[in-house]
Amino acid sequence: MKILLVTDMPPCENYTAGLVLNRLVRFLPKNDIVICSVVDPALSPIVPDDLLDIPALTLEKPRENALRLLPYPAGVVTAFLFEIFQSIRIAKILLPQIFNFARVHNVEAIWVVLQGQTMVRLAVPLARALNVPLFTQVWDPFRWWLSENRIDRWTSKRLFAKFDNVIRSSKSCATASWAMSETYTEKYRVENVPVIAGLPSTCAHPPAKRPHSDGEFLIAIAGQIYARDQWDCLIHTLNTVNWVIAGRKIRVRVMGGKFFVNAQSPANFEYLGWQSQADTIRLLSESDLLYMPYWFSADFKEESSNSFPSKLVSYFASGRPVFCHAPAYSSPAKYVAKHNAGYMCCSMVPSDVLRVLELVITDAKIYGDYSTNGSNCFTKDFTLERMNETFTQFLAI
Repeated sequence: MKILLVTDMPPCENYTAGLVLNRLVRFLPKNDIVICSVVDPALSPIVPDDLLDIPALTLEKPRENALRLLPYPAGVVTAFLFEIFQSIRIAKILLPQIFNFARVHNVEAIWVVLQGQTMVRLAVPLARALNVPLFTQVWDPFRWWLSENRIDRWTSKRLFAKFDNVIRSSKSCATASWAMSETYTEKYRVENVPVIAGLPSTCAHPPAKRPHSDGEFLIAIAGQIYARDQWDCLIHTLNTVNWVIAGRKIRVRVMGGKFFVNAQSPANFEYLGWQSQADTIRLLSESDLLYMPYWFSADFKEESSNSFPSKLVSYFASGRPVFCHAPAYSSPAKYVAKHNAGYMCCSMVPSDVLRVLELVITDAKIYGDYSTNGSNCFTKDFTLERMNETFTQFLAI
């Protein structure tokens, strides 16, 4: 079956979504895949050399954040009209180019990553024009994308209806978590499979039995920090004790493309910027505790409940324990609690956060248990072999 992948990020080596797709496309024979990437011109994905021989069409992604040229409320009107213009542009310019590309390559199915309104607007019209089955993949709840891009409520309402129609029109949907899969089964009555990011089993480090005994106690976080309130809570907690807990000086290591912090007192950060996957896991394994914040705000309950952070996979591979700072209903908290795979704090009260950090430093038995359980989770749920199984199931339905 010749498949057309339509995505806003090609398989690449330097963006999270591209890293995941880089693994997924390798599960397919090269002769069975062609790729259309509709990419934000501000981004510069690095496509691996060995994938450059796959037929590819690259198009410029229309602006997806609201264009508000005037102050409120007139700015909302300009944003609304701009979204209408963008929908016409997609139908009249992008869709015909992708259709022609697909026809040239005798595409028999399309696989669309539903990241942003452009992909949502393209999916069903393209599948109908080609008269082929539609397979869809969702990284995050659509509501989060529209909120982040400040899309007006009238346009959002129309786009939600389109998104619902896309999922219901899908032969199968690859979801971002087990919780999202349950939600979609109940809401859309469509076949779906949780396809979670995986890593080579050789990435796994042996589980640590205790924190490093000498020098500073190192708390690490990798990837984007979406849950800023939780991150600020951790920093505030450390400020209250002058960055010393149970006699250990605390250092916070940050790996990722961006680093935001409010520091009104002396702090101890180590910012390493973006790191390759292999270097990230190595640096995590050299740390003592891996911080996993997730949204508490009711405004993000859908996202917190249904998304699954890809950084958790790298954390489990590193052999060091996770500190999950998230509400009990969140997807990562449910997973960590179910498998007893890390420290949990479902509170934004600094004394509660401090209590967990003191336990990490002082109780080697619990530390070793959580490290071991996290490593077992990686082996069971987050290897490339497991990812291949779920991906194959997704496309075979």
